[in-house]
Amino acid sequence: MLDELIPAVARGAGLSPEQAALAVAAMLKFFTARLPSSLVGELHERLGTQTANAPRSVRHARDRTKPE
Repeated sequence: MLDELIPAVARGAGLSPEQAALAVAAMLKFFTARLPSSLVGELHERLGTQTANAPRSVRHARDRTKPE
């Protein structure tokens, strides 16, 4: 689902995929710091990320959005 979220943020906010990936990473950090761990775990599970590696996962998803 993360590979769908980043392009959606890019389109919706008029950002490049790289900027959108950074925005998504910032959002995940914000939620991780402020939401109960059970909700954070479910969020990461549904997005296909791992809590400890969310920023790295976002970078990998961003790299998949770049044209080859």
